[in-house]
Formats: sequence, structure tokens, C-alpha cells
Amino acid sequence: MSFQSTVNVNLAFGVPGELIQDGPQRAESLIVNSAGANPNTIGHAYTKNNATNIASVGGAIAAGRVFAGILANPKVYASYGNATGTLAPTLNVPDNAQGEFLTMGTVVVQLTTAANIGDQVCYDTATGALSAVAPGAAAPAGSALVPNAVVYRYPTSGAGLAAIRLTN
Repeated sequence: MSFQSTVNVNLAFGVPGELIQDGPQRAESLIVNSAGANPNTIGHAYTKNNATNIASVGGAIAAGRVFAGILANPKVYASYGNATGTLAPTLNVPDNAQGEFLTMGTVVVQLTTAANIGDQVCYDTATGALSAVAPGAAAPAGSALVPNAVVYRYPTSGAGLAAIRLTN
């Protein structure tokens, strides 16, 4: 047996949807229903209908639709298993489930792009998947900026886990 010769500089710091900073946080409990079009994935962005107050994954912020938040707190959702009855790990919640949507605070997310600290966060309007763009840049086609959200503390050189801070 040999002695340890390397030390990881960055330790794993969470799973998508976990809150990671002690500080001001604001969340809203909403029913999530994407009508089966896309999975309701924890750590993705959601909008809600301002008449029914029901959240769905992605969606453009426009008349009748407002930003609902990032689906957070992955450890509070029950896992109902799959067709074979086994409890497979998942970051998806079923339609018509109650969800916790973070609108202010710091949360771990899975980004689809590289990101530097201070980059703006945007989401795919179809899937809610998050990515980052440079400060002041416009969101790519098919995406929208997450209101008042930036990459915080943990840059990533490619797709991967990062922390974002929402300051609504």
C-alpha cells in the first residue's frame, strides 16, 4: 500500500437543486404540470401561468406567463419507482406534484455550457435546461435569460455542476 500522492482541489459540493449557501432565500410552493411534454427536472427553470398558478418546465416569459423559479430541494420528493417497481434514482418529479421553486438564493445546477463566475444564466424555453452566457450577452435562440441570476463561486470549463445565485 502506498501513501496518498494527490489531493483533489475541488470537492463535490452537491446535486442539482440543492441549496448551498446560508443566506436570504425565497421559494414558492407550486403544483408542477408540464403535461408530459418534457420531464419536470429538478434544477431546471420553470415559468407559471399567472391565472392558474401552475408551473411548467421552460416556457417564455410573456403576457400571462411569469418566471416561477428553479425547481429545488431534491431530497423532499418521493420516488414512486418505475414500471418494473424498482426505485431507480431520478431528478424528475411527476406531473401534478407539489414542487419548491427557488426565486432567491444560491443553488447547485447542471449547466449545459462552460461558465465563469458572473456569467448570466439562461434556460432553454422548451426543456428548462440551464446554460450560461457572458455578462451583457443576449440569450441564444430558443433560450431566455433567468431574471437576476448569475454563476456564483464555482466556474466550470465545460458542461457540469455549478452554483447560481438568484437575487429576485
